[in-house]
Amino acid sequence: MCRKNIICAISFITAVLMLAGCNKTEPVPQETTALTTSAVSSETVTTTSVTEETTAVTTTETTAEEILPSPVMEQYAEAAERVDELLGEICDKMEKPAVHIFTYDGEPVLSKETYNDSVIDIFNCGDEFRLTAEGGVKVRGNSSAEGKEKPYRIKFTQPQNMLGLHDGLEYKSWVLLKSNWNLISDFMALSLAEEIFQGEYYSSDCAFVNVYINGEYKGIYLLCEQNQAAEGRVTLHEPAKDETSADIGYFLEIDHYAGNDPSEPYFTLDYDNIQLTDFVGTTRNVVADSYTIKSDTVSDEQREFIAKYTEGVFKIVYEAVENGRLFMFDENYDVVSAEGVYSTPKEAAEAVMDLDSVVNMLILEELVHNYDVGEGSFFMAVDFSETSIYNRLTFLAPWDFNWGYEGSSKDRYYGGAFQDYTFDGADRSNIWLTLLMKADWFRDMVKEKWVFLQSDRSLNNVVTEVCEELVTLENDLGDEAWRIDSAADIAEFVDGRITWLDKMWNEETDG
Repeated sequence: MCRKNIICAISFITAVLMLAGCNKTEPVPQETTALTTSAVSSETVTTTSVTEETTAVTTTETTAEEILPSPVMEQYAEAAERVDELLGEICDKMEKPAVHIFTYDGEPVLSKETYNDSVIDIFNCGDEFRLTAEGGVKVRGNSSAEGKEKPYRIKFTQPQNMLGLHDGLEYKSWVLLKSNWNLISDFMALSLAEEIFQGEYYSSDCAFVNVYINGEYKGIYLLCEQNQAAEGRVTLHEPAKDETSADIGYFLEIDHYAGNDPSEPYFTLDYDNIQLTDFVGTTRNVVADSYTIKSDTVSDEQREFIAKYTEGVFKIVYEAVENGRLFMFDENYDVVSAEGVYSTPKEAAEAVMDLDSVVNMLILEELVHNYDVGEGSFFMAVDFSETSIYNRLTFLAPWDFNWGYEGSSKDRYYGGAFQDYTFDGADRSNIWLTLLMKADWFRDMVKEKWVFLQSDRSLNNVVTEVCEELVTLENDLGDEAWRIDSAADIAEFVDGRITWLDKMWNEETDG
């Protein structure tokens, strides 16, 4: 689908929706009167017995008189009439669901470290998704937090579901992403991930919403899940406070900002300072990566173990791909010879890595050309507990695509080969993907998955569905409706990538 066809498709869908009465013509309120005080009635409220992040398992009812409302809930009750009036005005003007954040004393949300006590309203949606709940809100992100409009993290006091995402499961933590330069960078990638992963590996669900803080309009955001170790998200065994054994689950991120949060330990791999030639012939010295441990650990033994394990996995895969030598872990997770145990390099690599998950991530990264693929927001998991569902290093939970879709060409490899140096001179290539793409058996796995996905043009269908979703934003964008045309650049880029990758992987070529 060329750019002209993409724009024409969006225009056609817009016309159909207008004829059906789905678009409103009222101007979008860019700013409304700020609220400075913010409700519980005497009706019954629900309390739940929960774990830290997962859905409630038991529910009991009690009356509001038995629970002292928090200060922010008292303010919300005092401002109930004004809040209701504001929410009604928003519903009259907006098509998309809305999230209104009411902070204690009307304080602005500015900190990345401290949550503002808040009441969060979800409205302009079906009654089954309507929500008023207490929690905290803070700024999140790194480079994305430097813009005028900030991304936010919501942490409810009790687990809640937002807009039916993730099959209605309830969690404390949710994320509001704001793209300062394109509407659909994350939405497109997460939509593609949903299709590629086929429900076998976790990726965030998402939905567009209008966001208000204390009555002030902040714009259209993408409501997402928090990338985290939690039941139903990345389901891992996290240790109790006195559980020091290394036989637990680990959720890791290749993280350019490792060490910025002192509560999150990290380790660095230098990959033995190897020099690597990618499968298209470019040779570079491999740069070190830092890995943040995003799940809970309580002992040095655990933190030292996962560093040793990850380094060992890389060595086993490197030797299998680069030298055809077979290695494995012994009972102490030392790397030893696997001659006589495995017959092929693929078997040795497959024993320590979930290669299907790597194939999925490789295809996604090739489609979106994420410059950050090897430097940040690249997640993996492994779990050594008895309840493990990740018994090998597994790639999953794709995240942060603000640096995507900006390749100088649609007709080259980005995820599986060394990519261009970035504006700051950094090499953000992903060593794992670059290494594995050197193996003909791994490329065969990629081609097989690609042929499966494209047997019914499912990836092309995702691009079409994203274009259709763009049209539903037109009314809420108001004077910024031009951003739909800008977002079409992403649809055009991905469509071009699909066409080229079809030539590489859907025909008798070795690309």
